[in-house]
Amino acid sequence: MSGAVGGAGAAARAIAAIDAARIAADTCELIGGRGENPGETEAETVRRLRAACERIGATVELQELAPGRPNLHAAIGPEDGPAVLFLGHSDVVPAGEGWSADAFAARRVAGVRGEAIVGRGAADMKGGLAAVLAAMAAVHGEAPGIRLELLCTVDEEDRSQGVRAWLAEHPPRDYLACIVAEPTDLEIVIGCRGATNLAVDVVGASAHAGRPADGASSISAAARIVELVRGLHDRAVAGPADPLLGTPTWNVGTIAGGSGTSMVPRATSLTIDRRTMPGEDPGRILDALLGLARADIAASGIAGAERIEVRGRVDMVMPGFRADDAAAVVGIAADALRRLGAAVAITGWTAACEGGFIAEHHGAPTIILGPGDINAQAHQPDERVELADLVTAARAYALIALGLAASSPATPADRGRPQTIAAGGTAHD
Repeated sequence: MSGAVGGAGAAARAIAAIDAARIAADTCELIGGRGENPGETEAETVRRLRAACERIGATVELQELAPGRPNLHAAIGPEDGPAVLFLGHSDVVPAGEGWSADAFAARRVAGVRGEAIVGRGAADMKGGLAAVLAAMAAVHGEAPGIRLELLCTVDEEDRSQGVRAWLAEHPPRDYLACIVAEPTDLEIVIGCRGATNLAVDVVGASAHAGRPADGASSISAAARIVELVRGLHDRAVAGPADPLLGTPTWNVGTIAGGSGTSMVPRATSLTIDRRTMPGEDPGRILDALLGLARADIAASGIAGAERIEVRGRVDMVMPGFRADDAAAVVGIAADALRRLGAAVAITGWTAACEGGFIAEHHGAPTIILGPGDINAQAHQPDERVELADLVTAARAYALIALGLAASSPATPADRGRPQTIAAGGTAHD
């Protein structure tokens, strides 16, 4: 899984053009744009991101999903050039409680390896966006024939409506690769599970609580579904595990039902999270669950079981993906990190991200690679990212883009500066 990561001169000049102070300033600026989801819109973050994209010479296109919720697409380089796509999102999870200072007043503090930036979105993923911008500017300065694109979506943290809306209006095209700038602690993630939200409604019959046999308790039936889901989860995690992605999982996230203590509850609703493996069909998963639930309730002995209906729908789907281990982007990314003196780990994610939409729609080899730790830093109070990791990420993105273009036969020799050398050289600041 090795590949050229670009000519020594071009690589060194691109790396030298990446300015840590600029990355830090852009990260802080984007954090100040807020964008809590749910609760706010992404408009201010996108306004700030657009200004930064235009500063580096990119052409920006916006697509408004809803008032104040615009997807952003930025591109630099010729339309017919070999294209590399970076993917990110402009929303953040709600700040919540427990912060030592204002979550959206970004601050620079002492970190593990120098300086760190603290603020909601520092790791997930305003810092990743800033690193992408720095890489796009640096690569364009050295190899203007390479087409670099950034798609920054709204609503990633909730229902992924933004990426679906963008892809619905933009037909498939060829990309050398898609790099998702989510926080992976600079590990190369070549696959992740998908996420499916299932909504299940149980409808029985109301009656006076003094005569429960006159009714059909939707809560009693829903309780059996909860136990059914627990059993499905236990069997899934005990089954064969993918070495990178693990196993499917099930989780009942919410349950709500009934309208009073003295009444047999007529209606109860559940929401269920099902983490899927690449290639699984959410519709079939739902149908199988509903079939099992109906059969279990019918045989349960619950009063009025024959009067209980179970209905469901697929409420949200985020597809998983799995890149080929031998895909050029995997080897080029590994070589880039190696040349930068960073550890190289090629792994999978049990989380989900929007890279699966890109892999599915465009057929692009897709990896996730970004600064920050999604488990230790993101989605928690005093979220932070090391500035050194932001800089390494930007440099890696630049080397990957140069290497991908060098490996593509579609790259005209007269576009930009020469890019092809053997891998394994040393890049210098």
